[in-house]
Amino acid sequence: MDPLGGKERMHIVEIRRHGGELGAAMSKMRTWLDHYVSEPSLFEVTFLPDRVIRFRLQFKNASNASAFASVFEGEVLSEPASRGNVSAKKMNHVW
Repeated sequence: MDPLGGKERMHIVEIRRHGGELGAAMSKMRTWLDHYVSEPSLFEVTFLPDRVIRFRLQFKNASNASAFASVFEGEVLSEPASRGNVSAKKMNHVW
């Protein structure tokens, strides 16, 4: 829980892929989530210009968010306690 706001802090992971990678990317993500018994609070898919697909997953657990971002070359976007701008940390690993 957030001591200031009384809400649990959520950790958002953002991953981007090109259009042809949708099925393979989703399959690998689902396999990872099942293997680590991790269930995101939110799983959002957005189609952007130039055939880019943006995945956003929201985790309650910071360790799960960080591990997922690391494996899938994503970014962890955490909601700051002050409810200001979202901060991002780039994680670079190959999957």
